[in-house]
Amino acid sequence: MDAILIQGGHVVDPANGLDGEADVLVVEDKIAAVGKLSEADVRNQHKGLNRLEILPARGLLVTPGLIDMRVHVGEPGRDAEETIASAALTALHGGFTTIAVMPDTDPPLDNVAGALFVQRQGERAGYAHVMPVCAFTRGRAGEELTDIGQLVEAGAVAFSDEQRATDTPATLLRGMSYVSMFGKALIEVSQDLSIAGGVMNAGYESALAGLPAVPAVAEEMMVARACMFARETGCHYHAALLSTRNAVRALKRARKLRVKVTGEVCAHHLALTDKRVRQRYDTNLKVFPPLRTQDDIAWLKRGLMEGVIDCISSGHRGVAPQDKELEFGVAPFGAVGLETALAVAMTNLPDLPRSRLIATLTCNPARVLGLSSRKGALTPGFDGDVALIDPKETWTVTPQTLHSQRKNSPLLGEQLTGRARAVITRGKVFALGTALATR
Repeated sequence: MDAILIQGGHVVDPANGLDGEADVLVVEDKIAAVGKLSEADVRNQHKGLNRLEILPARGLLVTPGLIDMRVHVGEPGRDAEETIASAALTALHGGFTTIAVMPDTDPPLDNVAGALFVQRQGERAGYAHVMPVCAFTRGRAGEELTDIGQLVEAGAVAFSDEQRATDTPATLLRGMSYVSMFGKALIEVSQDLSIAGGVMNAGYESALAGLPAVPAVAEEMMVARACMFARETGCHYHAALLSTRNAVRALKRARKLRVKVTGEVCAHHLALTDKRVRQRYDTNLKVFPPLRTQDDIAWLKRGLMEGVIDCISSGHRGVAPQDKELEFGVAPFGAVGLETALAVAMTNLPDLPRSRLIATLTCNPARVLGLSSRKGALTPGFDGDVALIDPKETWTVTPQTLHSQRKNSPLLGEQLTGRARAVITRGKVFALGTALATR
């Protein structure tokens, strides 16, 4: 029996209301205790220990392992973009010990074999835990529902057709009723693609840039529709990819009516605006939905402060360099973000209480994905997933500082504050730098 004792860190565990200095003990890949723990006490209480590893964590935040609920992998079908193993390893460098992968693979994750494949590949890799978000309709075509019940049994943590809205309202309404029977969330894309065919935000900057644009109303319409359907069916609707002020307002109205809705924002939408797109024409800034205005960012931050937006995700999507080197209008959307999401949040949300910020990356996504009985908290008996974070480290995003298989970050050249220094998962310590000593 092996154990890991993290000593002297500042524990931030929002699910249990902890925000202060404490020690954390992990035994056999499970949280065993949180409190004042000495090496002698641990050895006395756990007589069968073969090995006790001590991690001094003074000056570091000790949190539950972070959970990212929006990661795009190319496997199966487009392994050159990102494999499950490479994404799981990259996740550790961002402090994430669990990632949910989206179903927009080739073929899509719309069957039991696909769901099991994702989990098997994650276990084989041995890094972050990998959970499948399975397709809502067959082939992500927006018409015929997948075998929801079978996919739940196979390990699906949520359902989504990912970056395409369900075409037929009747299919969406019927499907939400069905998904609600299994207690899972539906992640319906927040864009009407029939009017969202541009490449950057519609407004002043797109007019100057001369690029086709995506109007904010394309997002607001779909959020409002899904909120109404959630009210009708009782289904848990999770509004992902929020980027506009009126989408936040629509979610806020639904919450006031006690509709079962939650919201999520990708970290880069809190940091960058469409002005940067017009100034640089850099395809690394081409993300979906597009970067919006400073006013939209203010509303996203307000949504986080008020608890309307529950989760922050990376939106991680690797793109091969030869594809990003195409001209802006034809280059694919996508940005890597697993390694920068935490730092972007810590840098750009100085007014958000620290425990609330950590909640958006731990217990809140665990609740949305139905994992809150074993992940997202440092509760004894929960999975032994822990992140050690240096809240003061300042670093610059460069291709050399990113471990991802792809380097298409919209934040290249940006200086950020906050970085994961180590993670514990699967009973192992993964030290991510020299700041952490072990003995």
